[in-house]
Amino acid sequence: MTTVIKNVALDPEVTHESFYLKALRWLIALFIIASPLSPFVANTTLYLWIPLVFFDFQYIRTFNQIPKAVLLCIFVWLSMCLLFFRYDLALKSLVLILGVSYLVKMGNQITNKVYVCMLISITWCVIQFIAYQISPSYSAAIGPGSISKFFWGEFATMTYTNQYTVILFPRMSGLSREAGFFASLLIISFMIRFRDNKISLMEKTLFLLGYLFSLSKSSITLVLFFILHPMRRLLRKVPVIITFIGFIVVFVSLAQFLNIGSPEYFTQNESVAHRLSASYLMLHMNIGNLLYGCNTDYNCIIDYQPMIKFLTDQGMVPAVGLSGLIMDMGLLGLIGVIFFFVILKLDSYDVAILAIFTATVSFFTVDSFIILTYYYILTNHKTHATE
Repeated sequence: MTTVIKNVALDPEVTHESFYLKALRWLIALFIIASPLSPFVANTTLYLWIPLVFFDFQYIRTFNQIPKAVLLCIFVWLSMCLLFFRYDLALKSLVLILGVSYLVKMGNQITNKVYVCMLISITWCVIQFIAYQISPSYSAAIGPGSISKFFWGEFATMTYTNQYTVILFPRMSGLSREAGFFASLLIISFMIRFRDNKISLMEKTLFLLGYLFSLSKSSITLVLFFILHPMRRLLRKVPVIITFIGFIVVFVSLAQFLNIGSPEYFTQNESVAHRLSASYLMLHMNIGNLLYGCNTDYNCIIDYQPMIKFLTDQGMVPAVGLSGLIMDMGLLGLIGVIFFFVILKLDSYDVAILAIFTATVSFFTVDSFIILTYYYILTNHKTHATE
């Protein structure tokens, strides 16, 4: 017996695509993938795809078709952000909601274009790698920093052209702002394509080259995907609250075992310390902040300010991953997210994917790979069948 499972996410409408809409959507897709093409003003990256989506009249028409369950989740979450005085998270959440809803509502008319732009970014990564073999300076000249400065000068967005060799090869970043983000974007793009379409030999070759030329700690995500994907039917039987708690317990236990709050550790292992910082610090929040979260300076954690200052001075916000959600929005925020997963009929496989992709960034990171991750889990149930 086959049962089609469908969540309450919006269904894309299939409509005629005029030249205007086609050109507009190509621009939106490009700006979603290539963040260095957007300017940086007042300490904020102004993503150009944001205003452009409001010129898509077919998307605007869908605003009156949003399911009540989705509206409820949005209203409750934004209300919590405002009640906790986290206006920054409310704004970031709105941007993420806008990006994800645009992909869901427009369907193949935008996702296919985003995918092509991703292939272009991978090709650019390969070109960067070839240029690196000639001279690292040649590769840097076509890296994200140079691209953004070429278009925006003093308003160039924040990028990191790191060509360090973490595993096997020096890391390239394609059209992403840095290599780690590119690796995550490549993996989630592959996961979406793997789920929705057949992947040609040429595409597989490009993905393999892009994966090899951006190898980093984030690259382990692809290995975890190939482990989790065959187990997805089993994972769907596990209550989402158990999976959320399980991931948090694992990360907290690892952070405590490594004792990352020790200056001897976090000064020598800043990358690992950053990834596990929230899992360590959340245990040192007072009861009130544990319920509703810290402020943007994280000064609610008095005993470990040296660690927080060390990370923030390196440009690393300590509130990352599931534990970071608790640091930002407290246990009430976590309960809210679990409630949304239940209302939207998402499952433990989706929790696992979200936990993995946000292990190194905030839940509210406005970047293409996070937008595509939310898109992936929201659309996981539109066509899949279980026996």
